[in-house]
Amino acid sequence: MSLTILCTTVLALLSAGIVVHRRRSSLFFLRGPVPTSYLLGSFLLAKGHEYELNRQSDVGNLEFSWVKEYGPTLRIFGCFSEDILMIADPLGLQHIMQSQNYPKPTDIRIIAERVFGRGILFATNEAHQRQRRALNPAFSTQQIKYFVPLFQEATSQLVKKWIKRLDGVDTINLNMAEWIPKITLDVIGRSAFNFNFGVLDGSAEYNELYLTLRDMFLDSTSPSAITILYSAIRRRFPQSFGFKMFRTKEDRRLSAFLTAAQDAAMNILKQKETVYSDDRDILSTLVRSAADEDPRRRLSEEEIVSQITTIILAGNHTSASTFVFMLYELACHPESQARVYEEIKGLRSQTGFDTSPSPENYESMPYFNAVIKETLRLHPILPTIIREATFNDIIPLSISVKSKSGKSLSHIPVSKGQRILMPLSVYNRLTQVWGDDANSWNPVRFFDNRKDVNVGVYGDLYSPVVLKKLAWLFRVLELQVMLFGFLESFEFLLPPHGLDMQRVPSILMMPMIRGRPELGTQMPLYVKQRDISGSE
Repeated sequence: MSLTILCTTVLALLSAGIVVHRRRSSLFFLRGPVPTSYLLGSFLLAKGHEYELNRQSDVGNLEFSWVKEYGPTLRIFGCFSEDILMIADPLGLQHIMQSQNYPKPTDIRIIAERVFGRGILFATNEAHQRQRRALNPAFSTQQIKYFVPLFQEATSQLVKKWIKRLDGVDTINLNMAEWIPKITLDVIGRSAFNFNFGVLDGSAEYNELYLTLRDMFLDSTSPSAITILYSAIRRRFPQSFGFKMFRTKEDRRLSAFLTAAQDAAMNILKQKETVYSDDRDILSTLVRSAADEDPRRRLSEEEIVSQITTIILAGNHTSASTFVFMLYELACHPESQARVYEEIKGLRSQTGFDTSPSPENYESMPYFNAVIKETLRLHPILPTIIREATFNDIIPLSISVKSKSGKSLSHIPVSKGQRILMPLSVYNRLTQVWGDDANSWNPVRFFDNRKDVNVGVYGDLYSPVVLKKLAWLFRVLELQVMLFGFLESFEFLLPPHGLDMQRVPSILMMPMIRGRPELGTQMPLYVKQRDISGSE
C-alpha cells in the first residue's frame, strides 16, 4: 500500500514536468503503433507501450505483429510519450553493437549493479576495459577446452541420478526448469571456481542460492501499471526522492540474490588460500589479477566478488534456460531428436563407448550443432537489449522501411540521448534473414550459408549465450556436452495430455505452463532411458 501511495503521489507531482521537459520528438518521421492507452485517458497514456510489452502473454507477440506491419525499424512510445527507436535490422544492430557510442543507459546499469554488483556488466569505459583485460586469459579457447571434462563429469552425475530414478519404470515426469539449473550451477562452481556447490548431491548449504537463482525473476512478470510508471520515474530521477528507500518486490528478490551470491563468493575466495601459477580455473585468474603490477589489469576485491556473482548468474541462467527450451523443442520434434541420436551413435561407433568426446568430436556433428543454433535462434532468453546514443548519429539499415510520408528510408538519424530497444527475438525471426519459415523449428537452415549478416560470433545469432565474445565458447561447449550426454542416455517426450508452454516476458524469458502462473517456472517432460547397448 505504501508503494502505491508513493507512486501515485510522485506521479501526480512529476508527470506534468516530465512531459513538459521531455526531449522534442526526434523520430516523428518514423511509422509505428499507436499506444492503446491513447484511447483511455491521460493516465494510461503515460504508460506508452511499456505496459503492453511487459504484460503480453508471450515474448515477442507484439513486436512480431508490429514488424510485420511497419518493418524491422519503427517508432514506439515509452512512458510519458517518450520516443523509443525499436530496431531489429541486421545492419543497424551490427552498427550499434560494434560501437562504443551506444552504452547501456544509466537505469540499466543501476539494475546491473543491483543484480551483479560492480562487475563487468555494470562497468563502462576504462573500468570495463580493465575488467575485460583481467578476464580474457580465463576465456581463451585453450583454457575453455580444459573445462570439458568437468562439464562431462557433472552431466554424467545427473544422468546416473535419473537412471536410478528410472529403475523399474518406463518413464518418469521431471520438471526440467528445476533440474537443469542444478547441473549448470554445479558446472559453474567446478569449472570457474574449482568449487563444489553440491546442489546435485542434495547439499543444503547452497540450496538457498539455487532457489534464489531459480525464482529471482518471478516478481518481474506481469507488472502493474503503478509499478511500470514508478520504474519510469525512477529511471529519469535515479538519485532523487529517496527511491532506494522504497523497494518493490522485484527489488527485494534481486537484492536477496546479490546477498546470497556475494556470501557464496566470499566463501569461494576464502577456500582459495593458495593460487599456483598453473591453476586454470577462472577464479585463479581473478585472484592473480589483484596482484597484477599493471594497473590496466588489476582488480579490487570488490570487483573480484562482483565478477564471481556475475558468472554465477549469467553463466547459470543463460545455459540452463537455453537447454530447457532445447529439450522442449526436441520433445516436440521427435524426428529431430532421433536424428541427433543417430549422429551420437555414429560418433560412438568411431570413438568407442568408453572414450570421452573431445571438443572436436562435438563440432564434427552438423545436425547436433544445428539443433543448438536453432534453439538459440527461437528462444533467446534475454528478449530485449536496450542502448542509448551518446551523440548524434546515422544508423544504416539493410532492410529499408517507409517513413510516414511514404519515403523509403535506408538510414535513421538519431539524436544524443535517444533510447533504443533491440528485440533479439524479432531479429532471430526475420524472414529476410532466416527465410519464410523463420517462425518454425528447422535446424537444417544452418546448413545454408546464404545469410549476408554479421551480428554474432556463432551462426549470426543474436542471443545472450553467444553475443558476448568473452564467454560464448564456454557456454556453447557446455550445451554440447549436456546435449550429447542427455540424448545418448534418454529420450524426451511430451506429457500424454500435451504441453501448452508460455514464454513469459520478464527481465529474462521464463517458461511457464499457460494459465498456471502460480506454479512458477515449469518445463515438465517425460524421460525414458535408451538402450545404451546401441540396439535401439
